[in-house]
Amino acid sequence: MKGKLGKNLWGEELVILAEASMEPAVIYVKQVLDIISKASNKGIKGIAHIPGGGFIDTICRVFGIGLGALVYNDSCSVPPVFKWIQKAGGIEDGEMKRTFNMGIRMVLVVSKEVSERVVKEEGEMVYRVGEVFSGEKVESTP
Repeated sequence: MKGKLGKNLWGEELVILAEASMEPAVIYVKQVLDIISKASNKGIKGIAHIPGGGFIDTICRVFGIGLGALVYNDSCSVPPVFKWIQKAGGIEDGEMKRTFNMGIRMVLVVSKEVSERVVKEEGEMVYRVGEVFSGEKVESTP
């Protein structure tokens, strides 16, 4: 997207912050209901809506006691506005993930079988962003 004032800032086209913050939210109800119906409620372990707060802290709430997650860095592209905020504020990667959703607005925690099918069928709107493991924390790959 081309912004009124943010063209080619740091080598990327950028919508000015005000425009980016006013971008309408994507409604995922139809896609999520379709995934649930195809899984026959088997394999769907949890769903987290991440409207704008921190990605890492929000997905922690989905897991039961004794479960954690490994989040894959670079599993999907980060929207330019988050790159701009990070660079302008000198914010470290970990802090960005604790503060912002990084463009990931919905997370489904599913079985491996459901994950493979959904990624294959849904295409570019779906990313495998991590995996659940026994533990109590959320970690990121280096």
